[in-house]
Amino acid sequence: MTGGGKCFYLNFFEFQDSGIIKPDGNDNQIIGLKDYPTSNITSKKLDNYYYIFSPDYPVAEMHGFKIFNWDMPNQTILTADYDNNKDKDLVPYTEERFPGSALSSPANKYIVYTMSTKKEESTGADTGISAKFNPFLLDSNLIAKNTETGEETTLLENTYNRQLFTSFSDFSDSGEYFYTISHDGNKFNFIRGELATGEVKDFSNVFEYFDWSKIEWNEFFPKSNDYSYACFSLSPDEERLVAYKNYYATDMDNPCYTKSTHRLWLFNLESGETKIIDKQKGYVSDITWETNGQKFALAIMTNCGCYPDYLDAKIDIFNKNAEFDKTLVTEPSSKITNMGWSPDSKNIVYDVYSMDFIGRLKLVNIGDGIITELINTKTIEGSVNKETPTLIMFSDWVIEP
Repeated sequence: MTGGGKCFYLNFFEFQDSGIIKPDGNDNQIIGLKDYPTSNITSKKLDNYYYIFSPDYPVAEMHGFKIFNWDMPNQTILTADYDNNKDKDLVPYTEERFPGSALSSPANKYIVYTMSTKKEESTGADTGISAKFNPFLLDSNLIAKNTETGEETTLLENTYNRQLFTSFSDFSDSGEYFYTISHDGNKFNFIRGELATGEVKDFSNVFEYFDWSKIEWNEFFPKSNDYSYACFSLSPDEERLVAYKNYYATDMDNPCYTKSTHRLWLFNLESGETKIIDKQKGYVSDITWETNGQKFALAIMTNCGCYPDYLDAKIDIFNKNAEFDKTLVTEPSSKITNMGWSPDSKNIVYDVYSMDFIGRLKLVNIGDGIITELINTKTIEGSVNKETPTLIMFSDWVIEP
């Protein structure tokens, strides 16, 4: 309770359906997903899409709050085509493991996914903290599946977890390689996995100009008292690696309000230099690169509080050396969760919701800054339910076959 009133917050607890949204806003297609989805859909080509689902409702209650159970033991990766939504199981769960994260490669040639060890009890209500968010576990394998042949290749075995997949999971433009972080129980390593062969190399053998032994992993993955972990993004030209980490400090006079800052790291893989930009206002929710790797954008929330002591969102553009270019978008009293630079480099699309509880998908032109609203949840559903509002989450751009 603050100021004599209740403190409210929005908490995700259920995926519903998905869809294809055209940049011109026409001929959109709703995709009905099977049973209970436990991930966004992933797709890079307009032929097939993929997502993880469970036949059982993946929501539990803890202390009167609904929480999503990321550790459902019967999750399966499903594939379906866009034309008629005909689906089939692609990666089922096993007696010991389940798929918990998945991404499709360029042209949908591979699905890279985790297979995580099942918990003894997967109710999600025992601690409220899922293994999905623990970067120190050795509970997962990292596997690449060729969607054309069905052949599977294990890239990492028992040296991986779902938080590392969340923190860093990039493909090369060619679709040949997958970049992420391994953890052997003693140390973390940046690695590159070749999807066809399963060959894994440390970054020290891939980007030799950079001294990777100087990486301070404790700054990215603190061992205690800080559960906000770093995220990494490799530029499409593989010349820069950007990392960001968010920091939060609660105001004890107003427990509903949290002061947030972030730090940026720029690793120049050509010169071997590191640039650190510290104590930047707000927290970062997403990063996206221009197709040619010359610029990147950050979605930044400039404060953090409960509704209606809310957020101000913006999208800032930087050049490849992390030098500020311009603020492309400002969304007062709103939150941006996901965004993506278009393949032709002309636009960025982003999802946003505000104090009216309406979720929106918008497109902004990089050149003139004109913003176009493509779709919103009130149009889709005909009304707004403020008790359980429906929000839009941008997943990815897909290209025509």
